[in-house]
Amino acid sequence: MNLLEIKYLGKLLKSWWFPLVPQVLMFFVFAMLIYGGINVSTDDSVFAKELRNTNLANLMIWSFWWPLIIIAAILLGRVWCMVCPMELITSVAGRMGLRRKVPGLLKSGWVITIFYTLILIVGIHTLALHRIPQRMAFYLLTLLVAAVVVGLIYEKRTFCGYVCPIGHLLGLYAFISPFEWRADDLSVCGSCKTKDCIAKKNHYRIVGRSCTSNLYPATIKDNQDCLLCTQCLKVCPYDNLRLSTRWPFADFFRAVELRAAQVGFIVLVSGFIVYEVLSEWPVSKAILKWIPEHLIDALGITGPMTGFVSAIVMFIIFPGVLFLAVGALAKIASDPEKVSSGAAVKTFAFLLLPTMAGAHLIKSMLKMTSRIPYWPHVFSDPKGIATAQEIVDETLVLDKSVTNALYPAISFAAAVVLLTALVATLLIFRRSAAVQKLNPGARVIVILGVLAYWGVFGFTIFKWRFS
Repeated sequence: MNLLEIKYLGKLLKSWWFPLVPQVLMFFVFAMLIYGGINVSTDDSVFAKELRNTNLANLMIWSFWWPLIIIAAILLGRVWCMVCPMELITSVAGRMGLRRKVPGLLKSGWVITIFYTLILIVGIHTLALHRIPQRMAFYLLTLLVAAVVVGLIYEKRTFCGYVCPIGHLLGLYAFISPFEWRADDLSVCGSCKTKDCIAKKNHYRIVGRSCTSNLYPATIKDNQDCLLCTQCLKVCPYDNLRLSTRWPFADFFRAVELRAAQVGFIVLVSGFIVYEVLSEWPVSKAILKWIPEHLIDALGITGPMTGFVSAIVMFIIFPGVLFLAVGALAKIASDPEKVSSGAAVKTFAFLLLPTMAGAHLIKSMLKMTSRIPYWPHVFSDPKGIATAQEIVDETLVLDKSVTNALYPAISFAAAVVLLTALVATLLIFRRSAAVQKLNPGARVIVILGVLAYWGVFGFTIFKWRFS
């Protein structure tokens, strides 16, 4: 079904002001969030744990905006990119910039992986930018400056395609979406003489740009790179684009091969999501942190560096060991028909994505629900300093009645999401072209590794929420 045939939706996406106006509005929202956090800081770690939820800007960014981006990517694809102000900023900067060719390092995707790693390990788990509003504001400013600088130096929207720290995450989760943006009639594309959707002369128009993500709509095979900016629809003289429904997880059954940088990204995020979900339950959190905490004690590390060391262990070493073990065992199990460890690791990473996305979705639901008690207080005290102090002093008790009432439904939803991820993974394992390239011995090792990873979340959720 082509959703552009729905009168008002098609008219909206073809209009000159969409997504330009939403992007401008989002830019002002971004500016207000920076303003709301820029002068709010603390050196007290206990106070910071409350301030992260009582400061309006911080609460919106980490407890609602970010979870909603995750949920939207899984359900709708890269729809956030459609209205993201960074896309507009870097496109405008590109009109005035040097327009240099994108170097190989950026094209490799490793800059995105490294950028996300620095934000996660140094920014969040060392400097606590998710808890201290001023540091959150500096982080948002850094993104804005990066978008401008990259736009002024390189051609097209290089920031969105090769620098944005969440580019890999949104692209990979978009595999799951039941929607896709594609050329409608390939024969029309074949007979088109002007090729306005990729013409160089249209690259720097504000409205009706040719694709500046280096994509040709007629050859798009999956959801990972298209930003859904709708510009190709505006410039196409034949209206030959479609926004269609499809089966969820459809891209997993196509010939998709992950790039090395994406595999590295999955290694990092697979460990991070384990921490995110398991840290919700004190029992599983204590088990997960036993090794890093003992290592920190043995090394005598104190202060912010404890978060750095803990993150390195949980987000790099733990998942790294798992990936290396799967690769090595798959190679051994494939004897005498040797399968490269790299091929097995790529397939393993590919099969982890449904479980990772499902667990990330669960974490998003838990985070948004748990922060509901703070909303009655943030508008009367948007900086959140007084409210946080009252909570620390125990003179203010939050009303958690709504949260407690929602928890049974959230538990049921979490179970459904996990089981859906498991069923999807098994179907992908049976039918995916990427999996079939491995021989039977390697496939057994890969699926056992995937089931073990899923089992971590399955055991935690069902033991914690249903026992």
